[in-house]
Amino acid sequence: MPPYMIIKICLAISWISMGEIVQRSGIDKESYQGYLAYLRTKPKKQNDPKQKEVIEYLADQTITTYARHVRAVLNFFMERGYLNYFKIGLPKADEKVKETYTHKEMELLLEKPDLKTCKFSEYRNWVILNYITATANRISTVINLRIYDLNFEDEEITLRTVKNKKQYVMPMSKYLKSVLVEYLSHRKGAPEDFVFCPENDDKKPLSEGGIKTAIAKYNSRRGVSKTSCHIIRNYFSLNYLLKRWATNELEINPWTQDLNHGAEIR
Repeated sequence: MPPYMIIKICLAISWISMGEIVQRSGIDKESYQGYLAYLRTKPKKQNDPKQKEVIEYLADQTITTYARHVRAVLNFFMERGYLNYFKIGLPKADEKVKETYTHKEMELLLEKPDLKTCKFSEYRNWVILNYITATANRISTVINLRIYDLNFEDEEITLRTVKNKKQYVMPMSKYLKSVLVEYLSHRKGAPEDFVFCPENDDKKPLSEGGIKTAIAKYNSRRGVSKTSCHIIRNYFSLNYLLKRWATNELEINPWTQDLNHGAEIR
């Protein structure tokens, strides 16, 4: 059995008899290097053999992330005496400049549709883009937002589904408040209903795939080639930092919470 497969099995099996299994595995530095070599040849997805596609391999950053997880497990084994000690290095990943929307593209996307002629889905997508632009929330947070999470009186939003599993309350800007109040007057619904729903079912939430597809089509119709919801967070970050630096406010703690990042930056 190839060394990298031993590591993969160790990551998947139960912790019962883990010590004995790991001791017999013979995992060492060579095994770890074999695992990294395996990752470098692993396609992002299984291509359809009937289609001639250019194979895309895992990105350097993804490999580094996987390696970091494996290192944590192997260090645990070594601390327990299951493995002989060996130094585990992480592969270096090239830092890439994060893509974001231009101001012109955001102007096109945030131009309000004519409510008298547009479909509900187009209006909803416009509200979603306004919401993400104002809050930098992740898609998983947006689709789980319920009407009772919007506190218009205190101008606050309660986020219950977040990456770090810690619910928190964030401020609601006056502009976003006006957008959401008007939207809900059209969307209607009970307090426990999801804020953003499919056009044909106001009781169900949009799925993550559904919202990405909807925004991609919305952007395309507005003449914007970029279709990612996530890079709106990059736009939020860039503009936040520019505003802070312009006013000499270098304390940038708050934006890490808006982006739901655990680390604080000072």
